[in-house]
Amino acid sequence: MTVRTLRLAASLLGLLFTGLVFLGLFMVGSAFSQQSELAQQSETSKPFGKVTEYGIYSEQNELLKKTTIIPNGAAVRFGFCFEADIQFFDDERYMMVEALEHPPVTGKEGGENAGYSVPRLFKVRGGIAYGCSGYRARDAADLRPGVWKFTISDGPDDVVVQEFTIQ
Repeated sequence: MTVRTLRLAASLLGLLFTGLVFLGLFMVGSAFSQQSELAQQSETSKPFGKVTEYGIYSEQNELLKKTTIIPNGAAVRFGFCFEADIQFFDDERYMMVEALEHPPVTGKEGGENAGYSVPRLFKVRGGIAYGCSGYRARDAADLRPGVWKFTISDGPDDVVVQEFTIQ
């Protein structure tokens, strides 16, 4: 090999090395950019919800009166319906937690109840979860005056909250 061939080979290797260095830097920068975009996406794709209907309902689950004030002293069914954006799941059902907090109610056997918290599956269509929640007072003793607070949550996030006042 001649000196000229060695210099040409060294130049080509230098260019190749420089190209690999730039390619590596580009890939590292691109990875950080993608991680940043994913972090922003996860922050903005948190579920959110909105109440679509609320009030007093019939036994056939038809809305009779849109209100957050529930009369005390009668057997009544009240509640709300909601939708929540859960675009990051494609399933037909999505599990969230339904909770109800209310003033203590004494049961027929003597125990007190101040609410509940249970996991529930809600229907999903097009990345939107739909559902309804409520309470059915069988008689006047089932209701206590005060605030009755329903919460639908997904992990630590409250997706939707609806309050009713019994008076």
